[in-house]
Amino acid sequence: MNLDSTTLRKAIGRTEVRSASKLLLSAAALLFVLYLVTLLPGVDRLVPQTPVTFAAVVTAIATVAVVGLLVYSAPKLASLVRLAFDGPREVVENVASVVHWVVVLAAILVAHSGLAGIATPLFDDFGWVYDAMFLLVAFPVLVVIVGRLYVGLDPSADLIADKIVGEGTGSADSSGDEPTDQTK
Repeated sequence: MNLDSTTLRKAIGRTEVRSASKLLLSAAALLFVLYLVTLLPGVDRLVPQTPVTFAAVVTAIATVAVVGLLVYSAPKLASLVRLAFDGPREVVENVASVVHWVVVLAAILVAHSGLAGIATPLFDDFGWVYDAMFLLVAFPVLVVIVGRLYVGLDPSADLIADKIVGEGTGSADSSGDEPTDQTK
């Protein structure tokens, strides 16, 4: 199915754009409030009978909320990219997919950073296990991003070449011959 921008605008609509924007603004506001909480007196004290501070607990709670918002908004942002970019479907789909997976990777990195204050004191001498768990989760996402970027190289290079040269003939092989049937 080939979607044009009119079809996408009808499918997405103002409500979805507003929802995605609200999610991102909420995540940013939550991070700002979290920063303000860390400035309050006494939050650096330990929770009784644990090696964890109150600030770490609040940070962990806020982190879970931000990670949830990011994961929830990833497909919405990919849809917005599909709507915002005009170009060959193959290029737009690759860009949208990269945006989706970069947001998922950002959620993983935010989770790693935000949960460290509560998890690493509990792991004590085995803090490396915490990092290894997040590495095992993040690495496949990074592989998907690399794959999508690689798959998008040729169509993107063709698009740039066509825009600069002013031709819309598609790709030519390295010998300079006409495009093959596969690219038409």
